[in-house]
Order: sequence, then C-alpha cells, then structure tokens
Amino acid sequence: MRRLPIFFLVDVSESMVGEKLYKLEEGIGAVVSTLRKDPYALEMAFLSVIAFAGKAKTVTQFTELFAFHPPELPVGGGTALGAALSHLMDEIDRTVVTTTPDRKGDWRPIIFLLTDGYPTDNVTPALERWNRSYRHRVGLVAISIGGGADHTLLKRLTDDVVVFNDSAQDAFARFIRWISMSIQSQSRSVSAGQDGKVNLAKAEPGLLVPVESAAGLAPFAGVDDRYAVFVGKCAKKKLPYVVKYERHMGRMEASDPVLANLLKTRRYALDTAVPVKHSYFDLSDTVGSGQSVYSEDLIGQPNCPHCGARFAMAVCGCGKIHCVEGEGEQTCPWCDKIGIYGTAEAGDGFDIGRGRG
Repeated sequence: MRRLPIFFLVDVSESMVGEKLYKLEEGIGAVVSTLRKDPYALEMAFLSVIAFAGKAKTVTQFTELFAFHPPELPVGGGTALGAALSHLMDEIDRTVVTTTPDRKGDWRPIIFLLTDGYPTDNVTPALERWNRSYRHRVGLVAISIGGGADHTLLKRLTDDVVVFNDSAQDAFARFIRWISMSIQSQSRSVSAGQDGKVNLAKAEPGLLVPVESAAGLAPFAGVDDRYAVFVGKCAKKKLPYVVKYERHMGRMEASDPVLANLLKTRRYALDTAVPVKHSYFDLSDTVGSGQSVYSEDLIGQPNCPHCGARFAMAVCGCGKIHCVEGEGEQTCPWCDKIGIYGTAEAGDGFDIGRGRG
C-alpha cells in the first residue's frame, strides 16, 4: 500500500503559550477525528507531529491514522526553525519510502508548518539543504499564525504561504476545517493517481490572508517583541511556569479605554500565566535573549499557576523569577538563597530578563 505521509511541524515557542497552543492541540485531534470518517484518508494517511522551540523533537511518531493519538504539545524557549527543518528532513529520510525502478514508494508527503514568529537560529544551512533535496518532492504549506512569522523566509521554502487570521470569528475551528478538507482533497487526488501540488481547499472569507497583503512585525534585538515572556518557578512545587505579556499596538482602545490609556506609556499588558513541565528546558535553547524589560512597562501581576500564590513575578537577586505569597523573607527556588522581598514604589522600577518568545 502506498501511504500518504502527513507531518505537522508546530511552533511551540513561548509566544504560542496560552489559547493558541490549546486550540492547536484540540485542532489536531479534530483533524484526526474528521479524517477517520473519510475512507480515502483512513486507507492511506499516516501522521506525525514535530514540535519545535529552541530545539525540535518528534512528539508523535509516524503513525497510521486509525492508531494515531493526538499529543499534548510541549512548550520551549526560542524559535529554532533551522533545527526544525533539519529534524523534519531527517524524519522524512527515516520514514518515507521513496520510489525506485523496482517499487512504488509513498505518495508525496504533505507538511503543515505552523509558526507565529521569526527564527532565533541560523536557518541558512537547513534552507539550502531543503531547496536542494526536498522542496521538489514534498508539499509544504507554511502558515503564519497572526501574521507574525518571517514571510520572506517562508517564501524561500515554499510557494504555499498563507497568513492565518487568528482574530477572526471562530478562527481556529474554521482553520482546522480547512486543514481537514485539504487533506481529504489530497487523499482523493492521490487515490486517482494524481500526485502533484498540494490540493488545498478553498478557505472561508477572512480566514487566510494572502501573504503579500499581511503586515509582519520584525523582531527586536533577537526577540519576538509582540510579547514579553518570562520563565518563573513555583517556590512550593519547584515547577516552572511561563508568564506572557502582550504588546499593546493599538488593539485595546475600543474594548478597554482605561487600560489603553495606561498603555500609552506602559507597553505590555498581562496575557496569561501557564504551568509547564520540566520538558520546557529540554526544548529550549541555552543562549537566552540577553534582553530585558523594565518592570514598570508591565501591566498586571499574575498568580502562580501551580500553587496560586498572589505574586508570580518576584525577582531574586540571582535574576530569576519565582512566586511569593507576600512581602518578607522568602527562599528562591532557583538558587536556594534567602532574601527579603517587598513591593517596588513608583519610579523604583528595575530590569527583568526576558525570554526570546
């Protein structure tokens, strides 16, 4: 049987933390559920999920559709697209059967690359390898989530680059339907012996924007400046968490004029604080951003997502972030040193080391 290989190459960097990542987890499950009802896809589709942040890894091995279990997506620091492409190419070499004079190999693989940021590693070697040996024999669909990816770079990987408008009504549900319909369409095409360009479904109006008309946002000093992200550790449970603040950029005037007025001078508003596992460090690069955010540029103080402590942005003298219940003597869970913590007065702000997003 000739298989139809499908790879999901998913950006799980810190900027994806929160609703986007949850929706993608649910979405992969919905795609699988839909495809299992399609006789063509059920017969030939094999799926794999590769996650990448500062590093890349396969979170679900190449698996036949009926036996595929949608994974829990991890989180990491950085957006190492070069490492992700290298890992993808190695997985293609390992799992996809090529056609030879003596046998028919698998159908042309389909890859859905989903990313929302600029690469934080050197993409050039992987890009050259891709265009030399893989681009002509796979179908890569590059999706810029919210228009935040490096569109120029994505166009160097594939002709199929689209911008997913994640702020549209019911955006993720409609987007997942589009992916499912595209895979179903390709399944029918290869069943009829047509193994060419990916047969993408027609998208609903307002969901996928042509890349040429989307305004991307360049990174600031090697970080994704749409967000300010921080890695903390719970003082009680010793488990990591990620706090994400979002840059204002004129989005809140109508919905929250009071907050919008504050953000005329203070740049970031609290978006979410989510618990992560120790696997966060396995997927994070070790370089760090080398950048910081002034504490008074952050609006909102999250609770610890692990223990519920009132303040999740306490900063130790070692420079690391952790949670505290209130003022007074506390032990840092990073360095195990005891310090005296208090509330900074207005004008007494300080720099806080940020992640790369």
